[in-house]
Amino acid sequence: MRAPIAWSLELGIDALRRSAPLLSRIPAGTRIYLPSLGYQLDDPPSAIEESLALLARENPGLVPVPHIAASREVSVASLESQMAAWQRVSSDRVREVLVVHGDSEAHGTAASTKAATTGGAFRTSLDLLETGVLQRCGVEVVHLCGHPEGIAAAGLSADAAKAHLKTKLQWAEASGVRASVSTQFCFDSVIATDYVDSLRADGLTVDVSLGIVSPDVTMAVRQRMAARCGVAPPESAFVTPYLRRLAKWQSARGEAGAQTLHLYPFGGLRKCLAKMHSFTSDDSVHYAGGGRIGGARPTAVSYANFALTPPMPDAFAPDASSPDE
Repeated sequence: MRAPIAWSLELGIDALRRSAPLLSRIPAGTRIYLPSLGYQLDDPPSAIEESLALLARENPGLVPVPHIAASREVSVASLESQMAAWQRVSSDRVREVLVVHGDSEAHGTAASTKAATTGGAFRTSLDLLETGVLQRCGVEVVHLCGHPEGIAAAGLSADAAKAHLKTKLQWAEASGVRASVSTQFCFDSVIATDYVDSLRADGLTVDVSLGIVSPDVTMAVRQRMAARCGVAPPESAFVTPYLRRLAKWQSARGEAGAQTLHLYPFGGLRKCLAKMHSFTSDDSVHYAGGGRIGGARPTAVSYANFALTPPMPDAFAPDASSPDE
């Protein structure tokens, strides 16, 4: 039985520039998360504006989700000005944002030492949320970070990080703001799925996007990203068993599972989507029992697989003709 699930992508400005020829092939409605480049203070502040303009030009049907790093916002007024600029370049299409703290809540990106020592107008991301500035600027959906392994940079355990998340979800409910949870990537499928199960056990029905590092990335890259982002390193670079375990769990949980696979295409967008196309198009089976001469015939057992919604376009099939990234 296939487990239906949506998918989204995280693409910084450099990746977007390289991947521009591919963006028109991504289905309309796909969320594209745009990291806050405040993680490196020498990055140009206009990078998200450039990202939004590029998306609007190449595929206006995509849904941009800019990151906002609370600890590096100077003031409410400057944030309002920044978001007004985002709306101008995107033709008023910024309706969703991901709010992070900025130094200790990096979402798929490691905070720089310089950024970690920089103060801002907001002590916590909740402080920013409570100003109401996002609603005033047209935001309808706020994505919040989930940390299945805690936040190493802040010295927070998984339980402590989840307590902070619950406080922000309570704010969203009280404010009438739609919220969802996007998790830091995790190389241990049990930790990832147990995290979602724990949210459900606590009565939280919020949508959850599970962070997944691109299946084409080498072991060295995985280990490096794990070290930078404070998560447990992978034991293997062989990703198929990991994806199959997630898909089996999703099939068993149904609506109580995750709603989205959030992909970090560190190895390149084209390769990432080609790998996901191959995996989600795989209807192979394994065989149980039998095998002895004169014995019962083996029983074909299919494995639970994801049914991506929308499906991964055939334009990204490994043998398809498509521009390289």
